[in-house]
Amino acid sequence: MRARVTDYVLYRWRYPIGYVALLFVVIAACLIAFHTPSELRIDELSSSIASGSLSKDIMSPTTVVNLPYHILQRASFTLLGVTTFSIKLPSLILGIATSIGVFFLIRTWFRRNVAIMITALVSSTTQFLFIIQDGTPKIMFVAVAVWLLVASTHVTRNKAFGTFWKVLTGVLIAIALYMPLGVYLVAAVLTTAFFHPHIRYVMKHVPRLKLILALMFGAASVIPLVYASIIDIKVLTMLVGIPVTGIDWLSNAKTLFFDIFGFTSQSSGYMPRPLYSLGIVLLMAIGAYKVFRVRHTARSYIVLILGIIIIPFVLMNPDLSSSFLVVAIILIAYGLDDLIVTWYTLFPRNPYARIGGLIPLGVLVVGIMFSGVLRYTNNFTYTPGVLAHYSSDLTTIEKTVASQKAKPVTLLTSSGEFAFYALVARYDQRIVVTTSTEGKMTELLVTKEGQSGIPKTGWDIVHIDTSSRKEASDRVYIYKPATK
Repeated sequence: MRARVTDYVLYRWRYPIGYVALLFVVIAACLIAFHTPSELRIDELSSSIASGSLSKDIMSPTTVVNLPYHILQRASFTLLGVTTFSIKLPSLILGIATSIGVFFLIRTWFRRNVAIMITALVSSTTQFLFIIQDGTPKIMFVAVAVWLLVASTHVTRNKAFGTFWKVLTGVLIAIALYMPLGVYLVAAVLTTAFFHPHIRYVMKHVPRLKLILALMFGAASVIPLVYASIIDIKVLTMLVGIPVTGIDWLSNAKTLFFDIFGFTSQSSGYMPRPLYSLGIVLLMAIGAYKVFRVRHTARSYIVLILGIIIIPFVLMNPDLSSSFLVVAIILIAYGLDDLIVTWYTLFPRNPYARIGGLIPLGVLVVGIMFSGVLRYTNNFTYTPGVLAHYSSDLTTIEKTVASQKAKPVTLLTSSGEFAFYALVARYDQRIVVTTSTEGKMTELLVTKEGQSGIPKTGWDIVHIDTSSRKEASDRVYIYKPATK
Protein backbone atom coordinates (compact mmCIF):
# COMPACT_ATOMS: atom_id res chain seq x y z
CA MET A 1 0.00 0.00 0.00
CA ARG A 2 1.27 3.47 -0.86
CA ALA A 3 2.54 5.44 2.15
CA ARG A 4 0.65 8.57 3.11
CA VAL A 5 1.97 11.76 4.67
CA THR A 6 0.14 10.99 7.91
CA ASP A 7 2.08 7.71 8.22
CA TYR A 8 5.39 9.47 8.85
CA VAL A 9 6.43 9.74 12.50
CA LEU A 10 7.75 13.26 12.00
CA TYR A 11 4.35 14.39 10.70
CA ARG A 12 2.42 12.79 13.56
CA TRP A 13 4.72 14.35 16.15
CA ARG A 14 5.03 17.73 14.46
CA TYR A 15 3.12 19.63 17.15
CA PRO A 16 4.86 18.09 20.22
CA ILE A 17 8.19 18.82 18.50
CA GLY A 18 6.99 22.35 17.81
CA TYR A 19 5.97 22.87 21.44
CA VAL A 20 9.39 21.70 22.69
CA ALA A 21 11.15 23.97 20.20
CA LEU A 22 8.95 26.88 21.24
CA LEU A 23 9.72 26.28 24.91
CA PHE A 24 13.43 26.34 24.08
CA VAL A 25 13.02 29.60 22.14
CA VAL A 26 11.17 31.35 24.99
CA ILE A 27 13.69 30.21 27.63
CA ALA A 28 16.61 31.22 25.39
CA ALA A 29 15.02 34.63 24.74
CA CYS A 30 14.63 35.28 28.47
CA LEU A 31 18.23 34.26 29.19
CA ILE A 32 19.61 36.35 26.34
CA ALA A 33 17.51 39.36 27.34
CA PHE A 34 18.60 39.26 30.98
CA HIS A 35 22.30 38.78 30.26
CA THR A 36 22.31 41.50 27.60
CA PRO A 37 23.00 44.06 28.92
CA SER A 38 22.45 42.92 32.56
CA GLU A 39 22.83 46.56 33.56
CA LEU A 40 20.51 49.31 34.75
CA ARG A 41 19.34 52.59 33.26
CA ILE A 42 18.06 55.63 35.12
CA ASP A 43 14.37 54.78 34.64
CA GLU A 44 14.93 51.38 36.26
CA LEU A 45 16.40 53.11 39.30
CA SER A 46 13.39 55.45 39.41
CA SER A 47 11.00 52.52 39.16
CA SER A 48 12.82 50.79 42.03
CA ILE A 49 12.55 53.89 44.20
CA ALA A 50 8.81 54.13 43.46
CA SER A 51 8.35 50.46 44.33
CA GLY A 52 10.37 50.83 47.52
CA SER A 53 8.34 53.84 48.61
CA LEU A 54 5.04 51.94 48.67
CA SER A 55 3.42 52.39 52.05
CA LYS A 56 -0.12 52.16 53.38
CA ASP A 57 0.52 55.33 55.43
CA ILE A 58 2.36 57.70 53.08
CA MET A 59 2.48 57.29 49.30
CA SER A 60 2.90 59.74 46.46
CA PRO A 61 -0.23 59.99 44.25
CA THR A 62 1.86 59.34 41.11
CA THR A 63 2.92 55.97 42.54
CA VAL A 64 -0.62 54.77 41.81
CA VAL A 65 0.30 54.77 38.10
CA ASN A 66 1.52 51.23 37.31
CA LEU A 67 0.75 50.23 40.90
CA PRO A 68 0.40 46.48 40.09
CA TYR A 69 3.93 46.41 38.67
CA HIS A 70 5.35 48.28 41.65
CA ILE A 71 3.70 45.79 44.00
CA LEU A 72 5.39 42.94 42.10
CA GLN A 73 8.74 44.72 42.21
CA ARG A 74 8.37 45.44 45.91
CA ALA A 75 7.66 41.73 46.52
CA SER A 76 10.81 40.90 44.55
CA PHE A 77 12.83 43.22 46.81
CA THR A 78 11.36 41.65 49.93
CA LEU A 79 12.39 38.17 48.78
CA LEU A 80 15.75 38.89 47.13
CA GLY A 81 16.87 42.34 48.22
CA VAL A 82 17.60 45.13 45.76
CA THR A 83 19.86 43.69 43.07
CA THR A 84 20.02 43.92 39.30
CA PHE A 85 18.24 40.57 39.11
CA SER A 86 15.45 41.46 41.54
CA ILE A 87 14.83 44.78 39.78
CA LYS A 88 14.36 43.01 36.44
CA LEU A 89 12.65 39.86 37.78
CA PRO A 90 9.03 41.16 37.55
CA SER A 91 9.55 42.01 33.88
CA LEU A 92 11.03 38.58 33.20
CA ILE A 93 8.06 36.88 34.87
CA LEU A 94 5.58 39.03 32.97
CA GLY A 95 7.56 38.37 29.77
CA ILE A 96 7.14 34.62 30.18
CA ALA A 97 3.45 35.12 30.96
CA THR A 98 3.14 37.27 27.83
CA SER A 99 4.73 34.58 25.65
CA ILE A 100 2.26 32.02 27.02
CA GLY A 101 -0.59 34.47 26.46
CA VAL A 102 0.49 35.15 22.87
CA PHE A 103 0.43 31.42 22.16
CA PHE A 104 -3.07 30.96 23.61
CA LEU A 105 -4.38 34.09 21.90
CA ILE A 106 -3.10 33.17 18.44
CA ARG A 107 -4.08 29.53 18.99
CA THR A 108 -7.64 30.67 19.73
CA TRP A 109 -7.85 33.13 16.84
CA PHE A 110 -5.90 31.20 14.20
CA ARG A 111 -4.30 27.71 14.16
CA ARG A 112 -1.71 25.83 16.14
CA ASN A 113 1.05 26.09 13.54
CA VAL A 114 0.54 29.85 13.30
CA ALA A 115 0.52 30.14 17.12
CA ILE A 116 3.85 28.30 17.44
CA MET A 117 5.58 30.37 14.77
CA ILE A 118 4.15 33.71 15.91
CA THR A 119 5.10 33.12 19.56
CA ALA A 120 8.64 32.24 18.48
CA LEU A 121 8.84 35.30 16.21
CA VAL A 122 7.51 37.70 18.83
CA SER A 123 9.80 36.30 21.54
CA SER A 124 12.84 37.09 19.40
CA THR A 125 11.97 40.64 18.32
CA THR A 126 14.13 43.49 19.58
CA GLN A 127 11.08 45.18 21.11
CA PHE A 128 10.06 42.11 23.13
CA LEU A 129 13.61 41.26 24.23
CA PHE A 130 14.05 44.81 25.49
CA ILE A 131 10.88 45.10 27.56
CA ILE A 132 11.24 41.70 29.28
CA GLN A 133 14.64 42.70 30.70
CA ASP A 134 13.77 46.33 31.45
CA GLY A 135 13.04 46.80 35.15
CA THR A 136 10.26 49.32 34.44
CA PRO A 137 6.50 48.85 33.87
CA LYS A 138 6.83 48.87 30.04
CA ILE A 139 5.95 45.16 29.88
CA MET A 140 2.69 45.66 31.80
CA PHE A 141 0.59 46.98 28.93
CA VAL A 142 1.57 44.13 26.60
CA ALA A 143 1.08 41.41 29.24
CA VAL A 144 -2.31 42.71 30.40
CA ALA A 145 -3.54 43.39 26.86
CA VAL A 146 -2.66 39.91 25.59
CA TRP A 147 -4.28 38.12 28.52
CA LEU A 148 -7.31 40.42 28.46
CA LEU A 149 -7.89 39.47 24.83
CA VAL A 150 -7.44 35.79 25.72
CA ALA A 151 -9.88 35.99 28.65
CA SER A 152 -12.51 38.06 26.84
CA THR A 153 -12.36 35.72 23.84
CA HIS A 154 -13.02 32.70 26.06
CA VAL A 155 -15.92 34.53 27.71
CA THR A 156 -17.72 34.74 24.36
CA ARG A 157 -16.67 31.35 22.95
CA ASN A 158 -16.37 28.76 25.72
CA LYS A 159 -18.82 27.71 28.41
CA ALA A 160 -16.17 25.62 30.19
CA PHE A 161 -14.64 27.54 33.09
CA GLY A 162 -16.92 30.43 32.13
CA THR A 163 -16.91 31.99 35.60
CA PHE A 164 -13.09 31.87 35.73
CA TRP A 165 -12.71 33.69 32.42
CA LYS A 166 -15.29 36.31 33.39
CA VAL A 167 -13.57 37.00 36.71
CA LEU A 168 -10.17 37.13 35.02
CA THR A 169 -11.51 39.58 32.45
CA GLY A 170 -12.83 41.85 35.22
CA VAL A 171 -9.55 41.71 37.15
CA LEU A 172 -7.48 42.50 34.04
CA ILE A 173 -9.76 45.44 33.16
CA ALA A 174 -9.20 46.83 36.66
CA ILE A 175 -5.42 46.38 36.35
CA ALA A 176 -5.42 47.98 32.90
CA LEU A 177 -6.90 51.19 34.28
CA TYR A 178 -3.77 51.66 36.42
CA MET A 179 -1.48 51.71 33.36
CA PRO A 180 -0.74 54.51 30.89
CA LEU A 181 -3.01 54.01 27.84
CA GLY A 182 -4.79 51.18 29.68
CA VAL A 183 -8.08 53.04 29.53
CA TYR A 184 -7.92 52.84 25.72
CA LEU A 185 -7.36 49.10 25.88
CA VAL A 186 -10.50 48.76 27.99
CA ALA A 187 -12.35 51.10 25.62
CA ALA A 188 -11.32 48.95 22.62
CA VAL A 189 -12.59 45.76 24.27
CA LEU A 190 -15.88 47.36 25.40
CA THR A 191 -16.40 49.06 22.04
CA THR A 192 -15.96 45.73 20.27
CA ALA A 193 -18.45 44.14 22.66
CA PHE A 194 -20.95 46.90 21.87
CA PHE A 195 -20.62 47.01 18.07
CA HIS A 196 -19.93 43.38 17.11
CA PRO A 197 -23.26 41.52 16.70
CA HIS A 198 -22.21 38.14 18.13
CA ILE A 199 -20.43 39.55 21.16
CA ARG A 200 -23.31 41.94 21.79
CA TYR A 201 -25.69 38.97 21.73
CA VAL A 202 -23.55 37.05 24.24
CA MET A 203 -23.25 40.02 26.59
CA LYS A 204 -27.04 40.52 26.60
CA HIS A 205 -27.46 37.05 28.07
CA VAL A 206 -25.07 37.58 30.99
CA PRO A 207 -27.12 37.25 34.24
CA ARG A 208 -28.00 40.64 35.73
CA LEU A 209 -26.70 39.72 39.19
CA LYS A 210 -23.26 38.81 37.86
CA LEU A 211 -23.18 42.00 35.80
CA ILE A 212 -24.07 44.14 38.85
CA LEU A 213 -21.42 42.40 40.97
CA ALA A 214 -18.84 42.97 38.24
CA LEU A 215 -19.70 46.66 38.07
CA MET A 216 -19.44 46.98 41.86
CA PHE A 217 -16.06 45.25 41.87
CA GLY A 218 -14.86 47.50 39.05
CA ALA A 219 -15.99 50.66 40.85
CA ALA A 220 -14.28 49.60 44.09
CA SER A 221 -11.02 48.72 42.33
CA VAL A 222 -10.56 52.18 40.83
CA ILE A 223 -11.23 54.17 44.02
CA PRO A 224 -7.47 54.66 44.74
CA LEU A 225 -7.03 55.77 41.13
CA VAL A 226 -9.83 58.33 41.29
CA TYR A 227 -8.60 59.65 44.63
CA ALA A 228 -5.01 60.03 43.35
CA SER A 229 -6.24 61.79 40.19
CA ILE A 230 -8.21 64.30 42.28
CA ILE A 231 -5.19 65.06 44.47
CA ASP A 232 -2.73 65.34 41.59
CA ILE A 233 -3.94 66.02 38.04
CA LYS A 234 -0.58 64.73 36.79
CA VAL A 235 -1.81 61.19 37.55
CA LEU A 236 -4.63 61.60 35.05
CA THR A 237 -2.37 63.00 32.32
CA MET A 238 0.05 60.09 32.80
CA LEU A 239 -2.75 57.54 32.52
CA VAL A 240 -4.23 59.00 29.34
CA GLY A 241 -0.76 59.31 27.76
CA ILE A 242 -0.56 63.08 27.40
CA PRO A 243 2.98 64.45 27.97
CA VAL A 244 3.35 67.13 30.62
CA THR A 245 5.68 69.11 28.35
CA GLY A 246 4.82 70.37 24.89
CA ILE A 247 4.39 67.95 21.98
CA ASP A 248 6.85 68.16 19.09
CA TRP A 249 4.93 66.20 16.48
CA LEU A 250 7.64 66.36 13.82
CA SER A 251 10.40 65.24 16.17
CA ASN A 252 8.23 62.45 17.60
CA ALA A 253 7.27 61.22 14.13
CA LYS A 254 10.94 61.17 13.14
CA THR A 255 11.86 59.23 16.28
CA LEU A 256 9.14 56.64 15.71
CA PHE A 257 10.06 56.30 12.06
CA PHE A 258 13.66 55.44 12.89
CA ASP A 259 12.59 53.22 15.79
CA ILE A 260 10.52 51.08 13.42
CA PHE A 261 12.11 51.57 9.99
CA GLY A 262 15.65 52.56 10.94
CA PHE A 263 17.22 49.41 9.52
CA THR A 264 20.47 51.23 8.71
CA SER A 265 20.39 53.99 11.35
CA GLN A 266 22.63 53.85 14.41
CA SER A 267 20.93 53.63 17.80
CA SER A 268 21.53 56.56 20.15
CA GLY A 269 18.81 56.12 22.79
CA TYR A 270 18.30 53.55 25.51
CA MET A 271 16.32 51.30 23.12
CA PRO A 272 18.16 49.57 20.26
CA ARG A 273 16.94 50.26 16.74
CA PRO A 274 15.00 49.06 14.86
CA LEU A 275 12.38 47.57 17.15
CA TYR A 276 11.20 45.26 14.36
CA SER A 277 13.20 43.60 11.59
CA LEU A 278 12.40 44.09 7.91
CA GLY A 279 10.77 40.65 7.73
CA ILE A 280 8.50 41.46 10.67
CA VAL A 281 7.50 44.81 9.14
CA LEU A 282 6.60 43.10 5.85
CA LEU A 283 4.47 40.54 7.69
CA MET A 284 2.76 43.40 9.54
CA ALA A 285 2.04 45.12 6.22
CA ILE A 286 0.48 41.93 4.81
CA GLY A 287 -1.48 41.53 8.04
CA ALA A 288 -2.78 45.11 7.89
CA TYR A 289 -4.03 44.51 4.35
CA LYS A 290 -5.75 41.30 5.49
CA VAL A 291 -7.40 43.06 8.45
CA PHE A 292 -9.05 45.59 6.14
CA ARG A 293 -10.22 42.77 3.89
CA VAL A 294 -11.90 40.82 6.73
CA ARG A 295 -12.85 43.70 9.00
CA HIS A 296 -16.21 42.09 9.88
CA THR A 297 -14.60 39.70 12.40
CA ALA A 298 -14.30 40.45 16.13
CA ARG A 299 -10.51 40.18 16.06
CA SER A 300 -10.39 42.71 13.20
CA TYR A 301 -12.60 45.02 15.24
CA ILE A 302 -10.15 44.78 18.14
CA VAL A 303 -6.99 45.44 16.13
CA LEU A 304 -8.55 48.30 14.15
CA ILE A 305 -10.04 50.06 17.17
CA LEU A 306 -6.93 49.54 19.32
CA GLY A 307 -4.60 50.65 16.54
CA ILE A 308 -6.63 53.75 15.70
CA ILE A 309 -6.72 54.76 19.38
CA ILE A 310 -3.13 53.95 20.38
CA ILE A 311 -1.16 55.26 17.39
CA PRO A 312 -1.92 58.98 18.00
CA PHE A 313 -0.93 58.70 21.68
CA VAL A 314 2.27 56.85 20.82
CA LEU A 315 2.99 59.65 18.35
CA MET A 316 2.49 62.15 21.18
CA ASN A 317 4.78 60.15 23.48
CA PRO A 318 7.28 57.85 21.69
CA ASP A 319 8.39 56.47 25.06
CA LEU A 320 5.13 54.47 25.04
CA SER A 321 5.97 52.77 21.71
CA SER A 322 6.01 49.33 23.40
CA SER A 323 2.21 49.65 23.74
CA PHE A 324 1.95 49.13 19.97
CA LEU A 325 3.43 45.62 20.30
CA VAL A 326 -0.01 44.13 20.96
CA VAL A 327 -1.31 45.44 17.63
CA ALA A 328 1.92 44.32 15.95
CA ILE A 329 1.49 40.75 17.26
CA ILE A 330 -1.99 40.44 15.77
CA LEU A 331 -0.90 41.97 12.45
CA ILE A 332 2.06 39.57 12.23
CA ALA A 333 -0.29 36.65 12.89
CA TYR A 334 -2.65 37.83 10.15
CA GLY A 335 0.27 38.19 7.73
CA LEU A 336 1.79 34.77 8.44
CA ASP A 337 -1.59 33.05 8.35
CA ASP A 338 -2.34 34.66 5.00
CA LEU A 339 0.96 33.36 3.56
CA ILE A 340 0.20 29.81 4.72
CA VAL A 341 -3.40 29.88 3.46
CA THR A 342 -2.30 31.29 0.10
CA TRP A 343 0.22 28.50 -0.34
CA TYR A 344 -2.31 25.86 0.66
CA THR A 345 -4.82 27.12 -1.88
CA LEU A 346 -2.24 26.61 -4.64
CA PHE A 347 -2.07 22.89 -3.81
CA PRO A 348 -5.44 21.91 -2.30
CA ARG A 349 -5.00 18.18 -3.00
CA ASN A 350 -1.23 17.68 -2.86
CA PRO A 351 -0.12 17.16 0.76
CA TYR A 352 3.55 16.84 -0.22
CA ALA A 353 3.54 20.22 -1.95
CA ARG A 354 1.75 21.77 1.02
CA ILE A 355 4.34 20.41 3.44
CA GLY A 356 7.17 21.33 1.08
CA GLY A 357 5.98 24.90 1.08
CA LEU A 358 6.46 25.07 4.83
CA ILE A 359 10.22 24.51 4.43
CA PRO A 360 11.01 27.96 2.93
CA LEU A 361 8.49 29.47 5.36
CA GLY A 362 10.34 27.79 8.24
CA VAL A 363 13.64 29.12 6.91
CA LEU A 364 12.07 32.60 6.78
CA VAL A 365 10.83 32.36 10.38
CA VAL A 366 14.18 31.07 11.70
CA GLY A 367 16.04 33.75 9.74
CA ILE A 368 13.85 36.52 11.19
CA MET A 369 14.35 35.11 14.69
CA PHE A 370 18.13 34.99 14.44
CA SER A 371 18.35 38.44 12.88
CA GLY A 372 16.23 39.89 15.70
CA VAL A 373 18.35 38.32 18.43
CA LEU A 374 21.64 39.26 16.75
CA ARG A 375 20.50 42.86 16.24
CA TYR A 376 19.52 43.09 19.90
CA THR A 377 22.77 41.63 21.27
CA ASN A 378 24.98 43.57 18.86
CA ASN A 379 23.35 46.86 19.83
CA PHE A 380 24.00 46.22 23.51
CA THR A 381 27.54 45.04 22.84
CA TYR A 382 28.95 47.38 20.20
CA THR A 383 26.80 50.54 20.11
CA PRO A 384 28.17 53.31 22.37
CA GLY A 385 24.99 55.40 22.03
CA VAL A 386 22.94 52.64 23.65
CA LEU A 387 25.49 51.56 26.25
CA ALA A 388 25.91 55.14 27.47
CA HIS A 389 22.44 54.89 29.06
CA TYR A 390 23.33 51.83 31.17
CA SER A 391 25.48 51.24 34.22
CA SER A 392 26.76 48.20 36.11
CA ASP A 393 27.51 50.21 39.27
CA LEU A 394 25.11 48.23 41.47
CA THR A 395 26.68 44.91 40.51
CA THR A 396 30.17 46.34 41.03
CA ILE A 397 29.24 47.66 44.47
CA GLU A 398 27.73 44.29 45.45
CA LYS A 399 30.93 42.48 44.50
CA THR A 400 33.10 45.03 46.31
CA VAL A 401 30.98 44.86 49.48
CA ALA A 402 31.17 41.06 49.43
CA SER A 403 34.96 41.21 49.22
CA GLN A 404 35.34 43.54 52.23
CA LYS A 405 36.14 41.83 55.53
CA ALA A 406 34.86 44.62 57.78
CA LYS A 407 31.07 45.00 57.88
CA PRO A 408 29.05 47.13 57.51
CA VAL A 409 30.61 49.03 54.60
CA THR A 410 29.99 52.77 54.41
CA LEU A 411 28.93 53.82 50.91
CA LEU A 412 29.35 57.48 49.97
CA THR A 413 27.02 58.66 47.19
CA SER A 414 25.90 61.92 45.66
CA SER A 415 22.61 63.43 46.81
CA GLY A 416 20.97 62.34 43.55
CA GLU A 417 21.95 58.70 44.09
CA PHE A 418 21.13 58.59 47.80
CA ALA A 419 17.46 57.53 47.47
CA PHE A 420 18.30 54.47 45.38
CA TYR A 421 21.26 53.26 47.43
CA ALA A 422 19.36 53.91 50.66
CA LEU A 423 16.77 51.49 49.26
CA VAL A 424 19.57 48.97 48.57
CA ALA A 425 20.86 49.38 52.14
CA ARG A 426 17.36 48.86 53.57
CA TYR A 427 17.48 45.27 52.34
CA ASP A 428 21.23 44.73 52.75
CA GLN A 429 22.48 45.19 56.31
CA ARG A 430 26.10 45.08 55.10
CA ILE A 431 25.78 48.62 53.68
CA VAL A 432 25.39 52.02 55.33
CA VAL A 433 24.76 54.92 52.93
CA THR A 434 25.83 58.52 53.45
CA THR A 435 26.39 61.68 51.42
CA SER A 436 29.07 63.24 53.65
CA THR A 437 32.45 62.26 55.09
CA GLU A 438 31.84 64.27 58.24
CA GLY A 439 32.66 62.15 61.29
CA LYS A 440 33.78 59.20 59.12
CA MET A 441 37.23 57.81 60.02
CA THR A 442 37.00 54.38 58.33
CA GLU A 443 37.33 53.16 54.79
CA LEU A 444 34.66 54.46 52.42
CA LEU A 445 33.22 52.90 49.30
CA VAL A 446 32.56 55.82 46.94
CA THR A 447 30.56 56.00 43.70
CA LYS A 448 31.89 58.03 40.79
CA GLU A 449 29.33 60.79 41.38
CA GLY A 450 29.90 60.56 45.14
CA GLN A 451 33.52 61.67 44.73
CA SER A 452 32.35 65.27 44.88
CA GLY A 453 31.75 64.71 48.61
CA ILE A 454 35.37 63.72 49.30
CA PRO A 455 37.49 66.58 50.74
CA LYS A 456 40.60 67.50 48.76
CA THR A 457 42.81 66.58 51.71
CA GLY A 458 42.64 63.91 54.38
CA TRP A 459 41.69 60.94 52.21
CA ASP A 460 43.68 58.56 50.00
CA ILE A 461 42.50 56.26 47.19
CA VAL A 462 43.42 52.64 47.85
CA HIS A 463 41.44 50.89 45.11
CA ILE A 464 39.43 51.62 41.93
CA ASP A 465 36.88 49.26 40.37
CA THR A 466 36.45 49.76 36.64
CA SER A 467 34.03 48.69 33.95
CA SER A 468 34.80 47.49 30.42
CA ARG A 469 33.72 50.80 28.86
CA LYS A 470 36.14 52.94 26.89
CA GLU A 471 35.07 56.17 28.59
CA ALA A 472 34.28 56.86 32.25
CA SER A 473 35.30 53.30 33.13
CA ASP A 474 36.30 54.20 36.70
CA ARG A 475 33.10 53.47 38.62
CA VAL A 476 33.71 52.69 42.30
CA TYR A 477 36.50 53.85 44.61
CA ILE A 478 37.75 52.80 48.02
CA TYR A 479 39.10 55.67 50.15
CA LYS A 480 40.74 55.53 53.53
CA PRO A 481 41.78 58.34 55.93
CA ALA A 482 45.20 59.70 55.01
CA THR A 483 48.04 58.73 57.33
CA LYS A 484 49.83 61.63 58.96
